[in-house]
Amino acid sequence: MQLQPTTTSHPTLADVAAIAGVSVKTASRALNELDNVSPITLEKVKKAADLVGYRSNRIARELRVGALSNLVGMVISDLSNPFYAGMASGVEEELTKAGLDLIIATARDDGDREKDLIESLLERRVRGLIIIPSGNDYSYLHLERKRGFSFVFADRPPAYLDADMVLADNQGGIDQCVAYLVARGCTRLALIADKTEIWTATERIQGFKKAVTAHRLQAANSKVISGIHTSEQAENVAQELINHNQPYDGVIATNDLIAIGVGHALATGSSDIHMVSFDEFPASRTMKIPTLNHDPKRIGKAAALALLDRIEHPTDENFATHTIELNLNTQNNEVLR
Repeated sequence: MQLQPTTTSHPTLADVAAIAGVSVKTASRALNELDNVSPITLEKVKKAADLVGYRSNRIARELRVGALSNLVGMVISDLSNPFYAGMASGVEEELTKAGLDLIIATARDDGDREKDLIESLLERRVRGLIIIPSGNDYSYLHLERKRGFSFVFADRPPAYLDADMVLADNQGGIDQCVAYLVARGCTRLALIADKTEIWTATERIQGFKKAVTAHRLQAANSKVISGIHTSEQAENVAQELINHNQPYDGVIATNDLIAIGVGHALATGSSDIHMVSFDEFPASRTMKIPTLNHDPKRIGKAAALALLDRIEHPTDENFATHTIELNLNTQNNEVLR
């Protein structure tokens, strides 16, 4: 008489073994396709597994033998930001080709939360991590690297850790934005940037100051507005620029969320302000906002390829910085009025 599977929401290996009429050990060997299992037994066990809907816990099995899992972790700042969603898409595309799966965690620009997430992912024996840094100290990862884990940092460099990085040419990109506005006769420029504790925001602010000098603009006629983290904040700031008693005639949005807010303010008001966005984003063509070709998917793909290379050469201490060169898109050359 065959035993019926126990009534649980998740069928167990014991259920499979009971239906197949074999020991749990034999069922395990069959499902793992190990040697010394006859074709007849293998077929019986697989049919029993299909019958009860048994699913092997691959991660648990890998952890038991001390191996790394088939997962790659990605720690980002905010999944609701289209830039990071695009980056994750690029990462996943390359990892899928390599037979790896992606798991995403959101740090919300909180260094302490980020460290907890990284440690949690490492406990799950992920094959490697792609990190968009939110913290101030990554020296604790030295030991984890010796244990066989691989890391790549994207968009921002890690503090106190030599590592592979994928970075955009932030200052060079801002120089191109300034050149674009100057070519359209703009002389009073405003740069709207995120929080200055974010490395990319600081880099773009420094790039703006250098570009103002390089293009022989009056520093007194140039303005940096920082600490703008949402589209709503950006829209309010842009409205103030429009209503200024000496209006600015050129605006640079240093990321996609800022660009959306500024673009909305310019589209709904009567203004002759020209603008350009550092980030490329899906709505830029619809909104007719010129952008750099700072495509997040391209950065994600580059980060994934760098991680795959690091996984293949975990002990190589020749860490590489991959700099993404940026150019102005010509498709969005009709500036919002």
